Amino acid sequence: MTQVASHEITPGTVLELFEAKKIVCGVCTAVKSQRLAVLTEQNKEANLGQSRVIHFGGQPLSLALGRDELVRRLQEVSALRKSLMKQVDVEELWSLVESEEDGFETRDLAEMIFSEEVGGDHVAAVQRVLLEDRVYFDFKDGLFHARSQEKVEQRRVELSREEEREIQLGEGAKWLHVVWQRKTAPPPFGGRDRLVDALRSFALFGQESPDYAFTKELFKRAGIPHLFISAFRLLVRLGVWREDENIFLHQQGVSVEFPEDVLRLTEGRAASAPELTKNIGGRRDLRELHVFTIDSQLTRDYDDALSFRTLEDGLYEVGVHIADAAEFVQSGDFLDEEAMERGSTIYLPDGRVPMLPARLSEDACSLRSGVDRLTMSFLIRMDADGCVRSYEIVPAVVNIAENMTYEQVDKQLESQEFLSGLHRLGARLRERRLAQGAIILPLPEIHVYVNPEGMIQLSRHVKETPSQIIVSEWMIAINGLAGAFLSEHGVPAIFRSQAECKPETEPVASEHEIFHVYRRRRLFARAELGTEARMHCSLGVSAYTSISSPIRRYVDLVVQRQLKHFLEKGSFLYSEDGLRKVIDLIGVSQSKVFFIQRKWTRYWTLKYMEQEYIHSLDALVLNQNERFAHLLLPDFLMEVNMPLTGGARLQPGELLRVKVERVNPREEILRVHL
Repeated sequence: MTQVASHEITPGTVLELFEAKKIVCGVCTAVKSQRLAVLTEQNKEANLGQSRVIHFGGQPLSLALGRDELVRRLQEVSALRKSLMKQVDVEELWSLVESEEDGFETRDLAEMIFSEEVGGDHVAAVQRVLLEDRVYFDFKDGLFHARSQEKVEQRRVELSREEEREIQLGEGAKWLHVVWQRKTAPPPFGGRDRLVDALRSFALFGQESPDYAFTKELFKRAGIPHLFISAFRLLVRLGVWREDENIFLHQQGVSVEFPEDVLRLTEGRAASAPELTKNIGGRRDLRELHVFTIDSQLTRDYDDALSFRTLEDGLYEVGVHIADAAEFVQSGDFLDEEAMERGSTIYLPDGRVPMLPARLSEDACSLRSGVDRLTMSFLIRMDADGCVRSYEIVPAVVNIAENMTYEQVDKQLESQEFLSGLHRLGARLRERRLAQGAIILPLPEIHVYVNPEGMIQLSRHVKETPSQIIVSEWMIAINGLAGAFLSEHGVPAIFRSQAECKPETEPVASEHEIFHVYRRRRLFARAELGTEARMHCSLGVSAYTSISSPIRRYVDLVVQRQLKHFLEKGSFLYSEDGLRKVIDLIGVSQSKVFFIQRKWTRYWTLKYMEQEYIHSLDALVLNQNERFAHLLLPDFLMEVNMPLTGGARLQPGELLRVKVERVNPREEILRVHL
């Protein structure tokens, strides 16, 4: 504090220093190599540099007095200075010098306070008071500067917050210590919400949390490891989160619930559905067709349906009917903004987070059986060789005859002409795509489902069943037709493209087909969204958009709006620049969706391994480096790194049997070894 040079302090000099955040008196007993040997009033010895001395001066002490007497004398000096401190009114002193821009020596301020002759004890007393003061004066370069009125008020607010924080830390640490011990205790008065918010923030964002420093000190005082998992466990014990809380939804700011203004608007739009299907206006009435959906047993948001009939002259009409979500979700309204923010419906093992509220996604828009529904219908006329002779895209009304599952379609395929016809023509479409360069490398789908009781079911589905081919080929067909139509008519749109698929330059011999499929798929370029129609390599389509799932995907909703607006009015709802902005926004939301789905599916897959007590697994070697082998677990289509020991050399494509060493779903840990 006061600038001190070591040669000015000699043995016997009385000085002051900070000890455990308190100012104490000491006496210099020796000076050696610019360091001071000091005996304090607490009868402790210290060896310190000159920077530790905050004040020295006053009547020196004779070292011949002996240790006990020196300590007694130091205590007397300290007591005197404490009594002098009581005469110092900091606020009054500040009022005298507030307007001064220059700083003051401590002695100058002491002379303003004391009427008697000022000595070293007076100076020390004033310095003690001003160093303890945290409101009126600022200490810089050995001088005390009076703060302005504005800064004094700011400082009061800061100190109030610091005091509040200290109380929260002290009381909060006591409370959390009890909670950590799995005991119950009333929370600190008025402080629970602040503590819970801090725990939640740290559990979600770790070192990036704005509450990181606060929770670190809180956990230190509570004797709790400062780890995100500690915060998570506390939140579970407090009943804030469930044991299986999806923290990835919280991290990405995705809410399961919809805002009230969105729900109110949804209710009004959904209520208009009966009238819209009754007074169809310029829509095509297709209610005489046998229209049906093909989806999983758990589906509630049906957004595409099919129909099939034989025409004259050996032609067939395939109808692909897409739920007209654009009729209910208008560009720029609350509902639209919420859908754009969400980007798409998020399908998770233990539930889903819909893009649109249930009153639309599962009711007014959903193509449920037995009700009339508004659609954008693609009516495609084809010959027996799968050549498209003509097609129409029309706003329509249909009546859904039945909601079929994939399993039902596969069982009834041979007995129902409308199913076998769709499959036969779909297979022709596939042949044509393959001839145009399409690459079909199907991987099985691993479905993880968690029932309401928390039991996990894992099933493996082959994607090349007849029902799967029917759905995939006809959705590809209408997305391709829509892309071609929009491109040919110069309508700005969002197109999906994929650069040329790279050939495998270093083929690996392996008898396991899934290994080759997995490697080839990883060579594919990433599909991209843009406003220019380009080739989609793996699909073998020259112009491709996404329009088949407007209930579930925002891109499809936007494209449906643009197409519908053009068909009805001959103009564009979106400009090309407007669509580029949509693409940018969708890129952000889709990253969130993929992150959440990938992380949460992995969590439940690891939980399944725990539930089923899986101790060993098959694993295919993808590649390796000096330390790890990168493996694929075919049973789960999950990748994992396995440490290598003893210079082990594994061959890509080799099938191993690995032992599960440790599984921790919450911390995303899966450790395996040979």
